[in-house]
Amino acid sequence: MIRHIVIWRIADSENAAEKAAAIKENLEALKVKIDEIVDIEVGLNFNETESASDVALVSTFKTKEDLEIYQNHPDHKAVGANYVRPFVKERRVVDYEF
Repeated sequence: MIRHIVIWRIADSENAAEKAAAIKENLEALKVKIDEIVDIEVGLNFNETESASDVALVSTFKTKEDLEIYQNHPDHKAVGANYVRPFVKERRVVDYEF
């Protein structure tokens, strides 16, 4: 099994909370669109320390190949292009087998 974790910091703006909520909603909606997703969860941060990020994605796939299919899927790419990349200032990722 593969765990794919991504955390983002939203760029400073008046509606950062709305942007984070849109990221959550659109990423979680991929579960019914991409068969390779075993599980997907998106959390919105409430920790206000300087080291905190704003949004966390934790997703699970059966194989590395399934993760690659997800990453290249047109619906995933559309979410990234429309709801993630325009609004984030920092991204971190970890992929591991378990």
